[in-house]
Order: sequence, then C-alpha cells, then structure tokens
Amino acid sequence: MENLNFSPPLTKGEIFIVDGGFSTQLSNYVPGVDDDPLWTARSVVTNPEAVQQTHLDFIKAGARVILTNSYQISNQGFQKYLDLDAKSTTDAIHSSVKMAKCAVKKSGKLESEILVGGSVGPFGACQHDGSEYTGAYMEHMSREELVSWHLPRVRALIEGGVDFIAAETMPSWREALSVLDCVSSAGGFTPIWLSFTLKDENLLPTGEPLQDAIKHVRRHELFSKGRVFAVGINCCHPSLVSGAIDNIRRITKTLPVIVYPNSGETWNGSSRKWEGVGEDWDLYIEVWLKKGVVAIGGCCRTRSDTVNTIRLSVAKAISNT
Repeated sequence: MENLNFSPPLTKGEIFIVDGGFSTQLSNYVPGVDDDPLWTARSVVTNPEAVQQTHLDFIKAGARVILTNSYQISNQGFQKYLDLDAKSTTDAIHSSVKMAKCAVKKSGKLESEILVGGSVGPFGACQHDGSEYTGAYMEHMSREELVSWHLPRVRALIEGGVDFIAAETMPSWREALSVLDCVSSAGGFTPIWLSFTLKDENLLPTGEPLQDAIKHVRRHELFSKGRVFAVGINCCHPSLVSGAIDNIRRITKTLPVIVYPNSGETWNGSSRKWEGVGEDWDLYIEVWLKKGVVAIGGCCRTRSDTVNTIRLSVAKAISNT
C-alpha cells in the first residue's frame, strides 16, 4: 500500500522480518520452559547464554526485529519464584535488553540493521493461568492499577535502550491504553507498537470489537504525537489475521500493520499441550502484504526455521508484485 504513514523506527518501502516464538526456540537449550510459572523469564537470570543464543538463532534466520525476553518479567513473579526484590527485577529487565544487543553484535550485524523491541506482555501472562487469552482480570482491574503494574517494566526497558516498546498479546484495549500511559509517563521519545490477540477476526478475547480498540488507540495522546508507529495482531491462529487486518483497515487506511501469529497449532489448557499441526503461511503472507503489513514474524510454536521460511515467502511475494 502506497498511502501508509511511516514513522521511526520503520523505513518506507521495507518489510521487516520479526523473530519467532521465544519459548519454542529457547526450549532447544532449556528444558521445561512451558511448565515454568516464569516461562522464558527465568532464563534471563539462570540461563543468559541460552537467551542470547535464542536471539542469535532468529537473527541468523533473517529476523531484522528481535524482541527482548521480558514478556513475563514482573516484580510480583520474580519476588514469588526467584526471591528477587524490585531493584533486582529492574536489573533483570535491563539485562534482557543487553542480551538482545549482545546477540546483534555477535551476529556481525550493525546495530542499525536490527531493531530491538522491548517486549511488554499483558498482566495475565504473568499469572501463569492463561488469562492473557481471556482478559478475565479486566473485570476487576482499573486502568490506574494496570498503569501501576506495567510502569516499572516499561520504564526499565526504556532505560535499557530499546529501539521501541512492543506491547504484545493485549486482550483488551483498556490494557493497551494503560501501556501507552506508561510510555507517556516514562518520558522521552521512545515509539511503540501495539499488538492484540483475538477471540475471532472481529473481537478481542474480552469481547471488545477490534475496531473499537483501534479507535481508542487513535484517540490517545501518543498517537497524535506520532509515537504509535504500528498496530497489529499476534498470538492467534494465522487464519484469523486477514479478517482482523480488514477490521483495522476500516478504521485506518494509513497506519502500518504488524502481524506475528502462532503456528496454527492449538493450545489445550486442560492437558497443557499443543495440538494439531502448523499451517503453511505462504499464501497468507502475499495477502497480508497487499493489506499493508510491514512486519511479519511468528509467535507460539514458531522457530528459527519458521522465520527463515517467512523471509523466503516475503521475498517471493515481493518478487511477484
């Protein structure tokens, strides 16, 4: 789409390859990740070499955007499971940024070639109860409470020097706005992308319409200042993405869109296992690009080889235009 409004850190005319499912790739080096209440976050403290290697795997596969392993870091979680205080947790978030940047350096790439996004997962992700996929906690948490909870994480990522904040897997527009509030409160000029998870192509897990979510984002002061440089979809079935993009496009024709869905497998919360098989994204990717997607990657159950396949599919789709 020629009418997209590009703002830093995006570059007009470029399609960015985003990394894949961090837990899936990290599992090559650290056993039992999916059963850990801290998920991948524990490895920031206990297995920094594995974290760095996971980033490096994605870079070698062609990722030009990597996200810090901070998605599930929180003061409460690190206090409960690692007996770390707030300062030590902040230090861990700083370390997650350093690990990503060290991987870039180790890859031989220039810093300007790879964007490092500061991953901010939803409150539910840190509860280890799957509530990030329902947003059930939104019924009893105010925007102010969410700001208080997210602010130390956002501030630490900005202090660490990320290129942008990546608010991911947001199940509600109200939580997304709380993260925007945090970025605003932290000061400076760090840009942000916002990515929602889905109930279906029209609705967020809370039942809120995706179109309403985009409307609320557009009304936030950071949007008017040009610091919300993209919105998008992640952690959902790839078949939902095209319809979700159409909903975004009914509200904004010019805002760049980022997508990084799951493999196509389905998580069974009862058995705590992934079921089914992944899908071939080749045809999806060509459609997504035509709808104004500027960054494509993978989420749960996608690996470095998935990222390489995405890179090749993007190149193929571009050559066909």
